[in-house]
Amino acid sequence: MKIQDVRLTSFRIPLPGGLEEVMIKGQSIAPYVTDFLAVEVVSDEGPVGEAISPYGGLSLGHSIADRIRPFLIGKDPGMREALWQEIWTLDRLLYTTQFAIGTVDLAIWDLYCKSIGEPLYRVLGGVRDKVPAYASGMTLPTPEGFADDALKYKEAGYQGYKLHVKGEWREDIAACEAVRSAVGPDYTLMIDPAGAYTQSEALKVGRALEQLEFHWFEEPLRDWDIHGYKMLADKLDIPVMALEVIPGAVYAKPEYIVSRAVDIVRGDISFTGGVGQVMKTAHLAEAFGLNMEVHTNANSHLDTAHLHCIAAMNNSEYFEQLVPERFFHFPACEPTSIDAEGYVHVPDAPGIGRPLDWDYINAHKVASL
Repeated sequence: MKIQDVRLTSFRIPLPGGLEEVMIKGQSIAPYVTDFLAVEVVSDEGPVGEAISPYGGLSLGHSIADRIRPFLIGKDPGMREALWQEIWTLDRLLYTTQFAIGTVDLAIWDLYCKSIGEPLYRVLGGVRDKVPAYASGMTLPTPEGFADDALKYKEAGYQGYKLHVKGEWREDIAACEAVRSAVGPDYTLMIDPAGAYTQSEALKVGRALEQLEFHWFEEPLRDWDIHGYKMLADKLDIPVMALEVIPGAVYAKPEYIVSRAVDIVRGDISFTGGVGQVMKTAHLAEAFGLNMEVHTNANSHLDTAHLHCIAAMNNSEYFEQLVPERFFHFPACEPTSIDAEGYVHVPDAPGIGRPLDWDYINAHKVASL
């Protein structure tokens, strides 16, 4: 089997609500939930691999068309690692984004799995077929708003709740206190300030979170601050998580792991450069006794691929579902959803197992490349 073509479709969908409903810290993530790129890796034997970028749209499409597509034509999609390594080597001079590499890599994995009739998680070495889910909320204006939101999703059946806080450390502690009071002492809670704090602020918040018995402290600092992370990991008992958006794929993460600058490693197919790189990172973390938690996006197709990766890991706890769901249950395929016990089930169809609605995508098309 050979790759015959790489088709690229940029499309933009309506925002199902107001800008203020999709805030992370002080910034609306509206482009993140409206602007997408669909990638089709077409084989000469019939199967087509599909992937949807987390965002990027037309600009990402031009990057793939110029820098990746010409290289892939005529190549064997079964040689997935060889293709990734060659693209990564070429990237030294082409400066392709990891989003582009990761999105195309996912489509190649989807193609290969379809060609052999197996779901992605089984090809990766399945561990389980369902994963517990937590609700990952947006930034809300008051502690009471966070508390009401957390209680809502606890009652909906999610097994935990994560606050995307404002990034103002005093207000963030107050929000965490309000949420803990609302949901009770035993419910799993996490916090993600998206790299907002100074080192001293992060230490103060971390100590407060320990008293509130939060489950993890995610990205308190920007990813490159290895010295700050080492200080936090040494001084705090609450597990510190980072490395979601650090460039360099798997190669940027070993120093943080071997020095125990983080307690939990973060990854994402697009952010980390592909399916294989997410799995390599998970295995590296496992070898050092650390967990790997996988990020999710405004895109049910990509997030189903993340679910497959989690289901092939022995050292990952949760599936992250961004909420409110109507913004993040991508309308061009079947959404992920929890069962009565708060689990998300892995599709058992070949590849990612979430067929795309091409009528919907083409109805919102910006351009084909």
